[in-house]
Amino acid sequence: MLKKDWREVLILLVFCFLLREVLTLPTLFFAGLGASLVLAGITTNRYVRNVIALGVFGSYWLKYGKIIDPEVGLNFLTSVIVLKILEKETVRDRYMIFFGLLLIISAGSLFERSLGYVFFFAVSFLVLIRGFYGFLGQRWKLKDLGVALVWVLPFTFFLFFLVPRLLSPIPFQQSTNAPGEIGYTPDVNISQIESLEANQGPVFQVVTSRPLFQSELYWRGNTLSYTDGWNWKEMVQDREGASQVLGATRAAAEVGQSFRIFTRAEYFFTLDVPRIILHGREFLSLSGTLKTVPQRRWETVQRYEVYSNPGAVISQDAVGPNYLRVPLSRRDKAEVLKLFPGESIDELTTSLRRHFVREKFIYSLSPGRSETLRAFLDRKAGLCSHYASLTAIVLRLKGIPTRLVSGFMGGKYNKFANFYLISQNDAHVWVEALVDGRWLRLDPTGWIAPERVRLGGEAFMERVQGGTFKRTSGLRLPAFVSELKLWFGQWDFLFYQWLEEMDYNAQEAWLDRFKLRRQWLFSLIPLIMVSFMLAYTFFLSRRKSEEERSPHRELWRLFFKKARKRGVNLSSVSLRASEELLSDPGSDRELRSVWDDLVALSFKADGKGSLRDLEKRIRRL
Repeated sequence: MLKKDWREVLILLVFCFLLREVLTLPTLFFAGLGASLVLAGITTNRYVRNVIALGVFGSYWLKYGKIIDPEVGLNFLTSVIVLKILEKETVRDRYMIFFGLLLIISAGSLFERSLGYVFFFAVSFLVLIRGFYGFLGQRWKLKDLGVALVWVLPFTFFLFFLVPRLLSPIPFQQSTNAPGEIGYTPDVNISQIESLEANQGPVFQVVTSRPLFQSELYWRGNTLSYTDGWNWKEMVQDREGASQVLGATRAAAEVGQSFRIFTRAEYFFTLDVPRIILHGREFLSLSGTLKTVPQRRWETVQRYEVYSNPGAVISQDAVGPNYLRVPLSRRDKAEVLKLFPGESIDELTTSLRRHFVREKFIYSLSPGRSETLRAFLDRKAGLCSHYASLTAIVLRLKGIPTRLVSGFMGGKYNKFANFYLISQNDAHVWVEALVDGRWLRLDPTGWIAPERVRLGGEAFMERVQGGTFKRTSGLRLPAFVSELKLWFGQWDFLFYQWLEEMDYNAQEAWLDRFKLRRQWLFSLIPLIMVSFMLAYTFFLSRRKSEEERSPHRELWRLFFKKARKRGVNLSSVSLRASEELLSDPGSDRELRSVWDDLVALSFKADGKGSLRDLEKRIRRL
């Protein structure tokens, strides 16, 4: 019966739920369909299964465009496990299901990093091991697991704290947002946007030296100065002129930040306005013009520190002609200048706001495709990138140098652990204009959707549905639910912060504290490995010999224990004395009956019954 696979099916379903951000919709559908068929005890035709599986595999190529990728591999393995569970059960299938589930659960820990997943991993491992023991006809004991941990934990401690770790481990989380989802992109390609969906994928966590005001939550990433008249790209001159310095001190007004990046990042995300970036043992002092700070292509930095002053002024005396270039036709330029009168920065911002209100422009997640500036002015619906691009182009046509900044605005604050969590929903684009030698930040999104700036991207998405605000509902979760989420969130943060901070440099500091040298440890590694293997081999051989000497030893131990509870101590007397003691007319009859069966099963050829049945009787004593 397929129903006996319910444990494996339940583990698979929970795994799919926890990894729903990584697994594709075809994978989730295939897993749900397979689970329903297995639990209902319905067998399927082999050709039907294979056709569905091929369709699911083909969807991976359509979505990712490649087959060698961690995300593709996780989806592929999950579908293979579903296919195996649906097939006719053989010994080989049982082995593949067992080891396949262990493989995908282990691989899932590279994508889902939370204490909840650690708990799921541990419980699933125990359930799978117990089921596999039963399949092999052996009895699973919790004591065996405890003994194994006694051997494994010291070895794990040695590997974790003493064996050198990579300085910059490569993150396996999704590196980019999927098409059609909100997310950060280095370039601003507005003409390709038609509609976007919410995306709660985490991008980075940052601990700040003090709580920030909502108006300060601008995390800059990339600076863009080139435009084709609507879309924007980074140019070589947009790169920040950073230089290495030997030391760095923090000013009193600056905010210190410790970043933990979840995805591959081409740039250093920083709180506006950054002055110094520290990663590893390097210090980068920024030149002051606040452009893009790229990471090295051969070194993915996951943890770094930044000193920023949110109230600082970005000064620059002059800029190149590319900050005024607008490749539009004369007709389009004349129409834009006519729509937005004014010369100074205040007059132009007022003119832009009035036009948006008068013409009823809206902020929408489904604005439709506006491939040109003219199309956007006609459609009157867009995202932050639409309004930022229009504002920057209008200012350039009026002779004011501008550039776009892509990054994030907002973030969820965890008061228990003092960190901000920034998700893809917080991705944002704003404008910087050069006025009197100073770069001023302008956020046109705040003119159209002030709630987006007041709440932040993630909180704003929770109140948005189809591009319009959700109506207030009378059904609200109690306040303690949100508090509980934050409380659990702090333990996830603290656990993985400690886990990731134990890198090569932390190991060196730990060894220096105990006056140890790593070269000493390397000379001892072969001796430690050999000693461990010899000790474990001796333990296994001794245990095996004991089991071979007395296959009923556990039953006798349990029987003596039950007899003591009934007032009869048999463990301290001989077998003959025990026989005489139980033969007394006033002795315990039930105890005597079990004794006879246990002796017959252990020492006589005519013993009847099985060890399992006798064990049940002993436990009922």
